[in-house]
Amino acid sequence: MATQTIRFEQFFTAPREAVFAWFAKHENVGQLFYCGAKQVRDGDQGQAPNGVGSARLVHHGLIRLEQTITRFEPPALIEYQGKRHWPIGRQHGRLSFESVPGGTQLEYRIEYESLLPFSGGLLTSLLTNAWRRGVQRAVEAVSAAAAPVSN
Repeated sequence: MATQTIRFEQFFTAPREAVFAWFAKHENVGQLFYCGAKQVRDGDQGQAPNGVGSARLVHHGLIRLEQTITRFEPPALIEYQGKRHWPIGRQHGRLSFESVPGGTQLEYRIEYESLLPFSGGLLTSLLTNAWRRGVQRAVEAVSAAAAPVSN
C-alpha cells in the first residue's frame, strides 16, 4: 500500500474566521467533493459540536469513510483521521488557514493509503477533479456568508 498525498490551495477574499467556519461544518465536505456527508457524532465534552472528537460519514457510491476530527484550533487549523474502509486505508487530512492581504489562504493536504493495487492515482485524480469543481462552491458560499449586510 503506497501512501498518496494530495495538496490543494485556495485563496478566499473573506476573513479567516468566515473561511474556517464554512470548512468546519461537516456537511460542507459533500458540497466540496460532490459526495454525501453528514455529521454522525458531536465533539467531545467541552468542545465545539464540529470540534475534536466529532465525526462525519462521507459517502459516494460504494465508498463510505468515517472521519474523526483530531485537532480543531479556530480559526487556524482542522485535522482529521479516517478509519480504514475499502478502498481507502489510513487517511489524514489537514486544513490550515492563514490570514493574508485581502483575505485568507487555505492549504488542504490529504494523505491516504489505497487498499487496491495501482488505484492510488485514480483516487487522487477523482479527488482532484472533484476539488476543482467543488471549491468554487466554497468560494461563493464563504463570500456570501462574509458579505456585509446592508439595510
